[in-house]
Amino acid sequence: MIHVGLILDAQSWVGKIVDSCISMAISDFYSRNCHYQTKLVVHTRDSGGDPLLLLSQALVLLENFKLDAIIVAENSAGVKILAELGSRVKIPIISLFAAGLSLSSFEYPHLIQIGEDESSRAKAIAAIVEAFSWRSAILIYEDNDSARPILSSVTGFRLDQHVALLTSPTDEEIVEQLMKLRSLQMTVYVVHMSPILASRLFLNAKQLGMMTQGYAWITTDMITNFMNSMDPSVFESMQGVVGFKPHIPASKELRRFAIRWRSKNLNENKNLEEMEMNVYGIWSYDMVWAVATAAERVMTRHPHILHQETRLNMNFTTIRSSESGLVFMDEILQSRFKGISGGFQLTNGRLIPKELQIVNVFKGERIIGYWNPGNGITSLMKQENHNETNSTSSSKLESVIWPGGTMNIPKGWSLHGKRLRIGVPANNGFREIISVTRDPRTNETTVTGYCVDVFKEAVQSLGYEVHYDFIPFEDANGQMAGTYNDLILQVYYKNYDAVMGDTTILASRFPYVDFTMPFTDIAVGTVVPKINKKSIWIFLMPLSGDLWITTAAFFILTGLVIWFIERPINEEFQGSLCEQIGMIFWYSFSTLVFANKEKLLSHLSKFVVIIWVFVVLIITSSYTATLASMLTVQQIELNLKQDYVGYHYGFLLSRAVSNLNFKNPRLKPYKSAEEYADALGRGSNNGGVSAIVDEIPYLKVFLAKYPSDYTISKSNTTTGGFGFVFPKGSPLVQDISSAIMRLREEEKLQLMENKWFRSTKSIFTDQDTRSNPSRLNLHSFGGLFLVTGISSTSALLLCLFQKTRAIIIRKFKFFLNSMDSVKDYLKVRYITTLTILFN
Repeated sequence: MIHVGLILDAQSWVGKIVDSCISMAISDFYSRNCHYQTKLVVHTRDSGGDPLLLLSQALVLLENFKLDAIIVAENSAGVKILAELGSRVKIPIISLFAAGLSLSSFEYPHLIQIGEDESSRAKAIAAIVEAFSWRSAILIYEDNDSARPILSSVTGFRLDQHVALLTSPTDEEIVEQLMKLRSLQMTVYVVHMSPILASRLFLNAKQLGMMTQGYAWITTDMITNFMNSMDPSVFESMQGVVGFKPHIPASKELRRFAIRWRSKNLNENKNLEEMEMNVYGIWSYDMVWAVATAAERVMTRHPHILHQETRLNMNFTTIRSSESGLVFMDEILQSRFKGISGGFQLTNGRLIPKELQIVNVFKGERIIGYWNPGNGITSLMKQENHNETNSTSSSKLESVIWPGGTMNIPKGWSLHGKRLRIGVPANNGFREIISVTRDPRTNETTVTGYCVDVFKEAVQSLGYEVHYDFIPFEDANGQMAGTYNDLILQVYYKNYDAVMGDTTILASRFPYVDFTMPFTDIAVGTVVPKINKKSIWIFLMPLSGDLWITTAAFFILTGLVIWFIERPINEEFQGSLCEQIGMIFWYSFSTLVFANKEKLLSHLSKFVVIIWVFVVLIITSSYTATLASMLTVQQIELNLKQDYVGYHYGFLLSRAVSNLNFKNPRLKPYKSAEEYADALGRGSNNGGVSAIVDEIPYLKVFLAKYPSDYTISKSNTTTGGFGFVFPKGSPLVQDISSAIMRLREEEKLQLMENKWFRSTKSIFTDQDTRSNPSRLNLHSFGGLFLVTGISSTSALLLCLFQKTRAIIIRKFKFFLNSMDSVKDYLKVRYITTLTILFN
């Protein structure tokens, strides 16, 4: 006889199912294995759901029987104490309910648990949250040893906020926590607690209107496994809930067992007539088979151990302990068979379901998909997805009916009809960007400007209503009640729900608030007066002095080379000395306008001219472009001691000035475009400034008013542009940012800019005061001069070589001719002499 203790809550529905399933498992096992030498004898005790009574009943069993194992059908704090007791007496403690990640097999080697571990629960929850594109969810858990361990596993899984409920709270305490949750903007809740506490939670949530459209509730298997045992009123309050529960593969054996179980218990317990088989009943059935099989193997392999026992003296009693505990535990852990729950196999002392069902509660439970650690979310037609891995797409799920009976996926947050208090800066000075006016008769405040149009258009494009009021940030005199940092901090202090206006996105502000995507240019520019076009020497400015000298030298060099090559063979390059000097200058400089009409005869001179004309084309084109630019843009050369720089009041200038490479300029703040124009018009020497440094939107407004007198000479990306301000974690940030991006793609932002800034396109001419690139220097054209110099020199040397060669050949021919004359003379003399001699 193998004595096994069974401790459960005999009054609970699940306790009754487990008791009946264990009884059927023993009967079925030994009817099939009647020849076995061992037999399980189960001693059942009722704990009444009390952890202390659970421990007491275990001690009573250990005192009265030589137990080989204890099965616990409770998920309470007493299981942990019982696991410690099992380590003392060295017998297996089998918990049908997983009591949390803290009870590891290393810490409690004699503990066997059944159910999902906390890590898998957290991953499944994260998969659902990600599948429906929710930014985050709120975890509501019971503050006890069974539910608390999930906190260590949900870190980083989009569960940003946690709400703990006491194990036995009053309804007032539950309502208080739910009211706090309802005041938040997030509407996705994950519930992880005992079924008893969950029942009270959902009943109160329904009364508070939190089980309506827009909300999403997700339950873990800790609740969903007991859904069928809940009161009908509780079940009705949970309509629209999405939950996880272990997936038990359908089989003939399971179906036959369920039919036999219902038939057997129909007369014995009429309360089970309306209930379905619970997963814990199925697991307990298979676990009994594993224990019975392990007992027989121990008897077969170690028959002497089963008959040995020892007595342990506790402080208050003496208990009997079996010597077979360690061997028995090993045999159970090695069990491998196919049960009614599927493949039975323990991993690290735990029976973990290989897959979870995702169910939707609506007039019953219906399966909408599956989840497992390897493949993530899979559809009901799993065979279509066997090659897919780590899927988190909601498209794999069947349609979900959410609270309120809607199939529209909740956004994950809600304003709950609240009117947002939007703070706006007062008396900006640039009325085109944002302007606050108050009617003295009606005292009605009107807010207008580019920022207002962008905000209204973005909000209007959202798929839901957002009600808001603009609240000027001003004092009793109608002036700005502080700096822009003070205005932004009002959101952090929850005095405003958001800020709309010309608020610059800066890294130093992100610890306090969140910004939307910028809706303006993300740059800082410098405005200067346009150049004085009355200078008579402006045509010399595009080229540096060394470039002018070098260019003139090459003009003369090219003319000399062509003259040297063409003069001997071309009559147009001959004449008096003055005519030839004039031809040298005329021909080379006429290439500037391509007006040279003289015909070249030498291929060498043609080659030189081709190269030179190419160089002239490049130089003249660059000269023309630079001169045109200089007629528009004046180079800034701020002097350390004399020049002042103006900026917009409230603009954080230090970083912008350092990035624009100004050397410690003296700064003057201004508030409006009119003040900018007055300061620039007077200049640094007359109490004004030489340049204005500001963000591009302000400069656009300024240039729209004064387009003919001033221009932007440089820009630098040192700020993030203007963005709307919201509290940290506000879900409106992403939606408004998406709306701004749509406005940009649809070019509506540009239309609004044209409306308020009167179209200031192509106002940038990016320059750098350090290298003065607007003036062309010799280094820029060094390669061209090198090419034309080499070509001219080569042609000249080749020409000299040809002329030298021609002279040598001519002299050699003359020599040969001279030799022929001598020969003829000698021949005549010779003949004459012979004639005289013979005569």
